[in-house]
Amino acid sequence: KMYDPSIYKHTIVACRGKFYKIPIVHPDTNEPFELATYQELLNEVVRKACYTGGGGTSSSNDMNNNLHSLPIGLLTTSNRDEWATARSQLVSLGGGERMEQALTELESGALLLCLDLDDKVYSLQQKGRHYWYGSPWNRWFDKSAQIIVTKNGKMGYIGEHAMMDGMPAIRFCNALVDATYKRCLETKDNVDGHSSSTTLTSPVADSVQDIFEDTWAHISLDNKREIQGLITKAKDEFANLTSEHELHINTFLGYGSDFMKKSGHSPDAYFQVAVQLATYRLFGKQVGTYESTQVRPFLHGRTETTRSVTLESQAFVEQMGLHPKHDEHDPTARKKKLELFQEATQAHRVYTGDAASGMGVDRHFLGLSMCVKDGEEAPSLFSDPLFIRSKRWRVSSSTTPHCPGFGEVVSDGVGLGYLVKSEACIYTVSSLKENEYTEAFVHLLEESLLEIRTLIELDKETPESKL
Repeated sequence: KMYDPSIYKHTIVACRGKFYKIPIVHPDTNEPFELATYQELLNEVVRKACYTGGGGTSSSNDMNNNLHSLPIGLLTTSNRDEWATARSQLVSLGGGERMEQALTELESGALLLCLDLDDKVYSLQQKGRHYWYGSPWNRWFDKSAQIIVTKNGKMGYIGEHAMMDGMPAIRFCNALVDATYKRCLETKDNVDGHSSSTTLTSPVADSVQDIFEDTWAHISLDNKREIQGLITKAKDEFANLTSEHELHINTFLGYGSDFMKKSGHSPDAYFQVAVQLATYRLFGKQVGTYESTQVRPFLHGRTETTRSVTLESQAFVEQMGLHPKHDEHDPTARKKKLELFQEATQAHRVYTGDAASGMGVDRHFLGLSMCVKDGEEAPSLFSDPLFIRSKRWRVSSSTTPHCPGFGEVVSDGVGLGYLVKSEACIYTVSSLKENEYTEAFVHLLEESLLEIRTLIELDKETPESKL
């Protein structure tokens, strides 16, 4: 559901499993507050959360007088159908209109700021795991944008995909990374030359509201126990889900976009063809590979699919082989591989351009399938085994900044988020542990990148080369 920002002028802060509403602009002027005011508001959130105890640290059996110790954010970790059912039960058990109003306050907030007071993260691996599924009682996974801040000042972002796609999230994350205290303090005036800061209309303590505080006070003990049962079920299922997955973040320092461009290739196409070689060696064949492409120039445009498996990429990976052939010093073999690599990256670049121009096939097929009415027989194409196989994305990939990551979309697949920087490539691989894909894929992708670089560099050293 979308909420009108001219009406809802607050955001939500999660702290120790509790959810607080704070104002983010003056209710009359819509002007932001001074930085010091936001600091006071957040300090008040922390004070209240620590003073009363929170859902993430208190015993979940202490329910005699209130529900503060119950981390209801865990309910949002369930799959959508189960959470929808649990939400209806939560409203019913929580007093109907009173609980619905509290949920509306939470859901209408501009975003959710998660203060993880008891968590510290340092390495990329720690950050990746924590931002993905750490401290779930201090999250509300329905929110389109959640900012996570740990005790040692590390910041992460969780995006829920239904409301928006990659580019708005990228711009938002870039703004967060570029913002500094110094810059905020220096930005005193708005574009009209007037002060962009104002003061709160009520004391700080009154401006920070525990969204569910009044609701909990009116819930019977029996109903609290039923809600506790819903939470326990969601918690156990989430623990099982996360324990079945693994995530690995790799920083490849061999080279980045500078080298790729100097070699005459689009960095994204270069990386995607390297991915094709890695997955060919991982699975023993090419598999359906999805790359998200933006179509935002169109009204209400969101995404289209760039299909990384092409005839050209097939020719390249088959020439490279399921294992390195170590024939890079053979001029004829090297020349053939580089020619096929050039053709593969060019084909990928063309496909990406077509997809971004609305000339892709997947959204077109989606639209056609949605035209089939209930009771009508769908065209045979949609049940063709090859068509079905082509849409089974065993590799789901997307380029996004700041150490990206997301889950696989099929049980025997991998999720691949990546960022090609000027002198490095960062990529995050996720999959089910039972498949043992993650570590192998990380290794094979690095192997592919190094093997391609060797071909290019050796060819440059050869006088008779035309490249």
